[in-house]
Amino acid sequence: MAKTKKVKTFRDECKDQLMKNNKRNFGVTVATVFADSLANIGIAFIMKYIADAMQAKDYSLLMRAVVIAAVVAGVALSFSIVQKTYRNRYLKHGLSQFKRFIFEKILDKSIGDYADTSSAKFISAFSNDLGQIEGNYLAANIQFFYQTSLLVGGVIAMAVISPVMMAAVMAATVVPTAVSLLYGRKMTAVEKKTSSKNEGFVDQMKDLLNGFIVIKSFRAEKEVMSLFNDNNSQLEEAKRNRRETHDKVGIISTATQMLVTIVLLCFGTYLVFKGRMTIGSVLAFYQLQNYTLGPLTRLVPLYVNRKAAVALIYKLADAVEKKDVSGLKPLKSDGFEESIALRDVTFAYEDNKDVLKNVSVEFAKNKSYAIVGGSGSGKSTLLGLLLGYFRNYEGKVLFDGSELRDIAVESLYDMVSVVQQNVFLFDSSLKNNITMFKEFDEDQYNNAIKLAGLTALVREKGDAYDCGEGGRNLSGGEKQRVSIARCLIRSTPVMLMDEATAALDNATAYAVTNSILALEGLTKIIVTHKLEADMMKKYDGIIAMNNGTVAETGTFAELMERKGYFYSLFNVSQQGDGDTQVGISA
Repeated sequence: MAKTKKVKTFRDECKDQLMKNNKRNFGVTVATVFADSLANIGIAFIMKYIADAMQAKDYSLLMRAVVIAAVVAGVALSFSIVQKTYRNRYLKHGLSQFKRFIFEKILDKSIGDYADTSSAKFISAFSNDLGQIEGNYLAANIQFFYQTSLLVGGVIAMAVISPVMMAAVMAATVVPTAVSLLYGRKMTAVEKKTSSKNEGFVDQMKDLLNGFIVIKSFRAEKEVMSLFNDNNSQLEEAKRNRRETHDKVGIISTATQMLVTIVLLCFGTYLVFKGRMTIGSVLAFYQLQNYTLGPLTRLVPLYVNRKAAVALIYKLADAVEKKDVSGLKPLKSDGFEESIALRDVTFAYEDNKDVLKNVSVEFAKNKSYAIVGGSGSGKSTLLGLLLGYFRNYEGKVLFDGSELRDIAVESLYDMVSVVQQNVFLFDSSLKNNITMFKEFDEDQYNNAIKLAGLTALVREKGDAYDCGEGGRNLSGGEKQRVSIARCLIRSTPVMLMDEATAALDNATAYAVTNSILALEGLTKIIVTHKLEADMMKKYDGIIAMNNGTVAETGTFAELMERKGYFYSLFNVSQQGDGDTQVGISA
């Protein structure tokens, strides 16, 4: 009966990255490790022949020891040089390829899929788990083979010298080794728990550091310190428990070592008295027991730690595995043709808490639309739906008649660009942050700079200017203009803007928005709380949202004449000093 071939899972594929195109490095390393183990076992025979030569005053035995010593030294030296080279290659290639695979899979996730996973999980994996994987899986593979070679070679060498003595030594190791193996199983659970606590700690640290200004502004240092102490204590307790577990296994190993040494010396002395062994043979056994007992006690934690490392690999694989999108279709290659439409769309982040309720609205090609409304009215959530962040909505979201849930997200991003209120900039040049490290035509690049209002900044500082970590070398308004230029340079047929000009002064915001609205061949959907009459008149349509519903739609003139919800919003906005938009902030 033919055997069923095992189907590889994504977890298997992830683990395979550590050995992919790495077998030669591993094979050569293992071969040198085997030679190293033989050299170590040779030391026992050197000790035997030297001691026996001293006892018998036999020069031939002494010469045999010298020859073996020369061979062992030559083998050890030559193979250690080769081993160092290939072992480092094996570790470097395996880990770098694994990290590349993991990060590639993270980048391959959709925005919505990524949002479902805490970024701390990935940060923890790259800062903590990968160290465990390197030491307890990659390096452990070599150690596992080395200890096994020593064990097998040591047992064979013992059998050659004295089968009776070998049986006594091995019998003494059975019970302690079994106890160590049973206890060692706890180490897998301990490693998992430590990884989980570290992930939670990293997540908290990221939040606390990102919220540093808020913490200081609200004088919440004491309360935040309490939160930090709780998580820090839990993490260090988990690490203490892990260390104690390792220590207990080590104590068992030490006790086993002492027991076997006592048995070996006592029984060996007895056999010498009986004339069945020489003193040199006892000394050889004393050396060889290090190559049998040592591996036996080390193989248990090696095995357990390797299992824990595999669990971390699988955990990471589960986090980065992309949801099945094989049935999804790309949008038409010739781009946006007709409209984007929402039909009776209802969406909730949590059960029974609808953020959007029966929303029906249509955005025609090459038209400009403003989405306005009070805080929490669902404006940003609506944009998130159009970007494919969420798929668990009711109703339909249609791009040229194609349902969004059936569209491959990658093709959606080829059609749509987004400018958000919170801007992320890389620690790189101004130009790289605008082009996102891609190559663009010079005219296209300059036009994006001009439309985004960056001409003066580029002229003053140059496009090689370093933006700094998170764009700290730029003002809030400058960062936002870089984000706008980044969006414009792509020349996608649809542009979404979520309060993109909120950080700009009124004059700059007006100029930038006016330039964008004047662009032809572009569908603009802009969330804004700035309700200047002159600007509102430039939109082809205004969608006024209230409490997750579309309260009104129409042109500025139509909505003002209707004197409904938008009319009230507009009048409230005019009561401020021109910069403050009372009641309708995003």
